[in-house]
Amino acid sequence: MTSQRRWSIHPSRLRAFFALIAEVGPARATVITYVNPAVAVGLGALVLNERITLVMLGAFVLILGGSVLATRGGRAESSGADVQTAADESDESADGSREAVRSGR
Repeated sequence: MTSQRRWSIHPSRLRAFFALIAEVGPARATVITYVNPAVAVGLGALVLNERITLVMLGAFVLILGGSVLATRGGRAESSGADVQTAADESDESADGSREAVRSGR
């Protein structure tokens, strides 16, 4: 008789992941899915004495580099005033374009 293993997510892990999303945001929280394979290879080398090749090390560097780029703040957050100013400038340039069309310029 074979036993079937039931795969499920434990509620406490799910709560922890939702807490992480609330803390750092959804884009940054999903970065763990990229780092997880690199950690698994590292643990395999430490615990099971598996060989790590140069290709694996290169991939590890790329994974970590991509994760750093994905999680760092690329743009400064704008305030509502900046957004309103940009909207006003857009309206002004659109009005200027309409005037140019009307006058035949």
